[in-house]
Amino acid sequence: MNITSLTKKQVAKSIVPQLEEQAYEMSLQTGLLKNYIPSSPITTQTEDNGFIPDIITTEKNGETNIYEIQLTNNIDTEKWNFFAHFTKERHGKLHIIVPEPNLSAAEKVIVENDIRNIRLMFVPN
Repeated sequence: MNITSLTKKQVAKSIVPQLEEQAYEMSLQTGLLKNYIPSSPITTQTEDNGFIPDIITTEKNGETNIYEIQLTNNIDTEKWNFFAHFTKERHGKLHIIVPEPNLSAAEKVIVENDIRNIRLMFVPN
């Protein structure tokens, strides 16, 4: 399959079962798959407009992780920074999933914008 033909739904279908298998007493929200509660926008106290994560998990202990599926090189650095900060406050991480050919572009954005608390993952060709 050509990597550019992947959809967020297809990537979510491969990730979600793995997340559920690894976790103990975790809630998972995603609007990408049926039979899951879609996640609400995450906002700051000062702004009403927020960002909706592709997948968000919350462990019983409050640890929160966000999984963003980034299939293009049109990266919203404000969103990545916001999610990285949000998850850090909740003892989790922001996980970015990109197609393998986009790996270096995503790494460059992370370094140039000094985005911390982030884990970069890739979908192989």
